[in-house]
Amino acid sequence: MASDIMIDMETLDTNPYCVILTIGLVRFDPYGKGIAETLELRPTIEEQTNQYNRLINEDTLRWWSEQSVEAQEEALSDRDRISFKDCMEKLYKFCWNKRAVWSNGAAFDVVVAETALTQLDMRIPWPFYTVRDTRTLYEIAGVKLQSRKNKTTHKALDDAIRQAEVVQEAYKKLGLTK
Repeated sequence: MASDIMIDMETLDTNPYCVILTIGLVRFDPYGKGIAETLELRPTIEEQTNQYNRLINEDTLRWWSEQSVEAQEEALSDRDRISFKDCMEKLYKFCWNKRAVWSNGAAFDVVVAETALTQLDMRIPWPFYTVRDTRTLYEIAGVKLQSRKNKTTHKALDDAIRQAEVVQEAYKKLGLTK
């Protein structure tokens, strides 16, 4: 059953209180194949800085300036932006009551989401003990995360899809079954 969530974020800092540019969410079954459901969220940037004092780092801005035009447009454009609170409410609903929440590294995407939810006085939709780290799994299974062909690197939804697919590949390689 597809009851795990993969989360990927593009941000303007590496601090947990960073401005969030985009969020990609994927519902998937780590034991299965394919993706069950996706959600892409784009919170307003100005609201995060002006109303919530979320952070922008100059080094991160410089890093974004060195990325592809496609990646910059995807992350920084005003297209389809919604309020920060609405964004986090949608994230909460998508993640509520799922088996596990995954991210590519245990110390960033999930932590940023939890910090944003807490900042908005919202509950965290997952128990702390259900957080999973892809990098550790990939190393144990001997699989590598590679960019998807014809997809923009640093596009949160594309990255989340690819990460979920590699989790499925790792489970299969390790012989993990239900």
